[in-house]
Amino acid sequence: MTIIKRAGALAGALALAACAGMGGQHGTAGMQMPGKAPADAAVAATWYNPPSEFPGICLTQFKDGSLRFDGGFAFYNPGRWAYDAATSELRLQLAPTPSLELSHAQIVQHLNLLRIEADKNTLVYGVKADTRAIGLGGFVFYRDTPCPARRG
Repeated sequence: MTIIKRAGALAGALALAACAGMGGQHGTAGMQMPGKAPADAAVAATWYNPPSEFPGICLTQFKDGSLRFDGGFAFYNPGRWAYDAATSELRLQLAPTPSLELSHAQIVQHLNLLRIEADKNTLVYGVKADTRAIGLGGFVFYRDTPCPARRG
């Protein structure tokens, strides 16, 4: 009986250690991006396309794995994101749209875009701590550029 109790306690301790080793993948602690941390604790990263001939567009990555476009590209909402530090790949999974593959067909014209996984509605970018911008839909989004406050 003592051996069974000790084995149960050991199994419980190992399970807790395994959960701790997951890096907090639940809630706001899990999703991390390389580089500077935003001031908002719920935000993992922001990318901003400043206004020019079109209004500014903000891409916000939240630590819960969701992403949101404001000011434009709302048809890509809701979205999800994930970052793989081992490969330095940022994956943006966007709401289904028939133009995703077509609008990104010329990968060389989209800054840091590695590939398109059209069947998953996903764009995969090469992003490291010093990556300053990504290209999306013909627009350049600059990293860590503050997005204007949302209205309404």
